[in-house]
Amino acid sequence: MTREEAFKRAERIKKENEVLYGVPFELEHKYLPLDVLIPTQWELSEKKLLVVLQEIAHGYDAPVIVLEHKGNYYILDGHHRAYARKKLGFSQIEAIILKPIKEIPTKIEESVKKVRLKSLDDIVIAKE
Repeated sequence: MTREEAFKRAERIKKENEVLYGVPFELEHKYLPLDVLIPTQWELSEKKLLVVLQEIAHGYDAPVIVLEHKGNYYILDGHHRAYARKKLGFSQIEAIILKPIKEIPTKIEESVKKVRLKSLDDIVIAKE
């Protein structure tokens, strides 16, 4: 995914969430510490991860897309990029943040708790 594609995807996800929740969302673009990100995907492909690690080593820099909810940042898109950057020793990542203008009734907290996801360190790498 290119940077441009990431921004287009963020716009699409924003519109989908606005329809789903009936609430306008704002997009914010900034760097976030990797330690504050909460994954929503418990397993990553080792094959894809190896490709992303190489891409990052060669300057790949597409931002991740996250949902800000109750002061937490949940990864919606970019789990491989975030995990790879953490493993390469980076402390921050560029993010596009979806922020609802008011509280939304999402079940994202319950979903990540159910599979015991609190940080990128909780992700399992699946060998293929």
